[in-house]
Amino acid sequence: MSIPSKFAIAAAFIALAPSAVPQAASKAGLAGDSTLKDRYTAAIRFQQAGNLDRAATEYRAFLADAVGQLAIGRAHLGDYTKAAPLFDEALALAPDSPTLRLEYARSALLAADYPQAETLAGALLNDFANDPHQLAEVHQILGRALHKINKDQEARKELETAVALDPIFANGYDLAVVCLDLDDEKCATQLFGEMQASFGDIPELHMDFGRAYGNSDFAPRAVTEFRKAIAESPRYPGAHYALAAALLDTGQDQALVSEAEAELKKEVEVSPRDFLSYAALGKIAANQHQYVEAEKYLKRATTLNPKSPDAFLYLGQMYYDNSRTADAEAALRVAIRLTTDPSRNRYQIQKAHYLLGRLLMQQHREKEARVEMEIARSFANKGLSKDKSELAGLLSNSSEPTQPTNTAGGPVAPSPVADVSDPAAGRELSAFEKQIAPAIADSYNNLGVIAATGSGYTDALRYFQRAAEWNPALDGLDLNLGRAAFMASKFSDAVAPLSRYVSVHPEDSGIRVALAMSQFMTQNYTACLETLKGSETQGAAAQGAEALTASIPQMQYVYAESLVKTGQLTQGEHRLESLAAAHPEIADVHRGLGEALAQEGQKQKATAELRTAASLNGKDAETRYDLGKLELDSGDAVGAIPDLEAAAELAPTDPRFHRELASAYKLASRTVEAEKEQQLYEQLETPQAQKNQQ
Repeated sequence: MSIPSKFAIAAAFIALAPSAVPQAASKAGLAGDSTLKDRYTAAIRFQQAGNLDRAATEYRAFLADAVGQLAIGRAHLGDYTKAAPLFDEALALAPDSPTLRLEYARSALLAADYPQAETLAGALLNDFANDPHQLAEVHQILGRALHKINKDQEARKELETAVALDPIFANGYDLAVVCLDLDDEKCATQLFGEMQASFGDIPELHMDFGRAYGNSDFAPRAVTEFRKAIAESPRYPGAHYALAAALLDTGQDQALVSEAEAELKKEVEVSPRDFLSYAALGKIAANQHQYVEAEKYLKRATTLNPKSPDAFLYLGQMYYDNSRTADAEAALRVAIRLTTDPSRNRYQIQKAHYLLGRLLMQQHREKEARVEMEIARSFANKGLSKDKSELAGLLSNSSEPTQPTNTAGGPVAPSPVADVSDPAAGRELSAFEKQIAPAIADSYNNLGVIAATGSGYTDALRYFQRAAEWNPALDGLDLNLGRAAFMASKFSDAVAPLSRYVSVHPEDSGIRVALAMSQFMTQNYTACLETLKGSETQGAAAQGAEALTASIPQMQYVYAESLVKTGQLTQGEHRLESLAAAHPEIADVHRGLGEALAQEGQKQKATAELRTAASLNGKDAETRYDLGKLELDSGDAVGAIPDLEAAAELAPTDPRFHRELASAYKLASRTVEAEKEQQLYEQLETPQAQKNQQ
């Protein structure tokens, strides 16, 4: 459906008027941030003074700062799911802000969104040429992201640059890890030696070195480092657990298992609430068929951390081995539900899917079983592609290095980390978001008003939609949204807000007509008629809409055509005939009349009207299609071909035109051309072609 030609509703009722002065509540929400308040107040002042360009600049700056602060706050809380779209929103307003892009890169890296971190960091390399410290961090982020996506050679170059620019512990450690993954033990050993010379022989360093070795092909060296940490500090939290994991990763003979079990028990003495140690003890006991002891340890682990899937997986395995079917199924399902990242511990969760599949098969639940087995097979294949383990899957929560102190007792510059354990910070951020949301919505609304003032209706619509996301109850927003969508020819976006507005303001005949037009353009002809006619309780409003419709020929066409489309042929045809007599220059009227006459079987009159429409608007593919279809239905394939060819040429991606043209060629015995058009039709009818067309 195209916009009726020469369609022109008076600009007086459709042009967007400036919004009201921002509400006092919006200002009050900015009381705690002078910078934001100053920008917002300046924007309002410029808008009231008629300096719309300066007002728009200040509104965008305010929004970028406000939304950016919310994005950074969410990122620091570890809520990347909410932070990422906020970063995108802020950068749409301030795309050249290196600070925002750096914060986004940090957050993406911490949230394991490595492709995004790589893209963001790569684009930042030229932004901090005069700031070696910040530039080093960009190279570090890029290097770590490349390492995580198995581009180790490229990662090494980036991290070497980071170390050269800023030789802090984090940069050196990351470089050492990459060296180990590249089987360059000499490089890593040298870096670790330099770190130890700088920070001393302290347990924190040996723990970090041990983790790095444990996640490489030099895992036996992890045992040595963890032993050194314990020698320095026998009650260092996590050291005995780490040593046990390293021993188990070294081998599974009884002596190593016994030593690992002893270390885990020492860890429980040091850290009695360490659920990982209990889970590991439970797994060892289960492997030794000490099921009562295993269940005690594993249940203790699930009590201490009911959100960790590992202990539930080990419980499920143990119950399965003991034919405790119901208990096994329950535990395995919990393990699966709690595993938000299937790749952790080399896709360890595939075991749960496999065992669950076996249980379901035993219960003759074949369909469910096949689903679980397919998932297990998929994860097993992915697990085989991962080269490095994480100390037998027992150090999944210890992948980040600790931060040792320097000889002066101060902390080494840390990598940015998310403060995910501060509920007070979360409450504070939520309160800030609640306070500032009205001002954000109002700013977007006013940006939309400014854009619409310059006829930038597409931009205006986007701003109004943003405003609705932040405050859907903003006064006047439905009207602004609907009018902007209408003027931007986004009729499907206009219907809902205009409908809401008209339901509250039934007396506004101008907007009622705009709503009817939007409904017509979205082919909801019944709703179009109802809007124009109004209800019994809207007599005056409906009369106003009728009067306005009568004064605009194109709206008379909309009314008449809607009558035809809803099966009221006689009324619609009479209106179209009267309109064609009064305004013979409007092509759409003749086309609509031709369609109505064709439905009544008056093919000769229909053809004449359609020919008139085609002569008035030679670029209307629908008219030529209607003509060709009418001729084809009458058996005149030869006569139909020129019109259908014209329709296909005017709109080559519409499959209907090629389908009918193929039929015409076939009836005219033009076989080669018929096959060609049929192929085009089938290609355009594919789901992907239809999606691209949309």
